[in-house]
Amino acid sequence: MLNKISTYFSLFASSLVLFGPSTVSADPQWGNNNGWNPPPPPPPQWGRAIQLHPNWNWGKCLDVRGAVFANGTPVDIFDCNGTPAQNWIVNRGSTKVQVAGTNFCLDAGEWPNSGTQLKIWTCYNNLPAQQWWYTDDNRIALQNRGFCLDLTNSGSWNGNIMQIWACTNNNPNQVWV
Repeated sequence: MLNKISTYFSLFASSLVLFGPSTVSADPQWGNNNGWNPPPPPPPQWGRAIQLHPNWNWGKCLDVRGAVFANGTPVDIFDCNGTPAQNWIVNRGSTKVQVAGTNFCLDAGEWPNSGTQLKIWTCYNNLPAQQWWYTDDNRIALQNRGFCLDLTNSGSWNGNIMQIWACTNNNPNQVWV
């Protein structure tokens, strides 16, 4: 009989250990994480629509001419007006320069060279004419080509079509913020 009671007692004690109340909390809001670290926060939101301004000129914006979202539409400079034609998705480093809310990207064409006018075209993955690099010094360079988004003839007048030009340091025509 004593052996039977001791077995029951042993089972009861084991069940308390296995199923009893826990003092361990993995929830950091309660201040006791017992060495457990929560996952890191998500990365910053990518894909936020922004306006691109030439050479710190906050009144002018990179613009899809006439807000015509179609292959071949020129990209120009225009007074900032808050329309969808002036909203772009661009990230630092390797990036596409995409018109926000569309499937159109800034495109330098098949044979880019200094003076090539820019247009929008349907976005394609890994298309060299749409692979850009947004540099730390605010230039938007065609990746591996040595050309930058350039304010044609230094002109900030409405309708001036943008071009690419050989990237040069400290060139105000190639600064985009």
